[in-house]
Amino acid sequence: MSSEIVITEHDLPSAVISAIKKGRRVEAIKILRESKDMGLANAKVLVDRAWRTHGPAKPIPSFADQPSGLTVIAKSLGMFLVILAAYYFLTKP
Repeated sequence: MSSEIVITEHDLPSAVISAIKKGRRVEAIKILRESKDMGLANAKVLVDRAWRTHGPAKPIPSFADQPSGLTVIAKSLGMFLVILAAYYFLTKP
């Protein structure tokens, strides 16, 4: 009969938390498996849970990052003029 180890995401070693903060998920799983002698699936679940609170923040898309309406209109107009010029010169007798 094997002994059962109960560990929560709050009891993770500091090396695991450090790897998570650096964005190295696989490394964090390896460290946790070696230090706590647990299986891959259990280590992955714990690291995934800790990733939500300690993982690197995702950049929130900004409105300024989106192309403006004027830029889209100008590109569309430019493409239309290129197609119109190509049609004109290719269909000319």
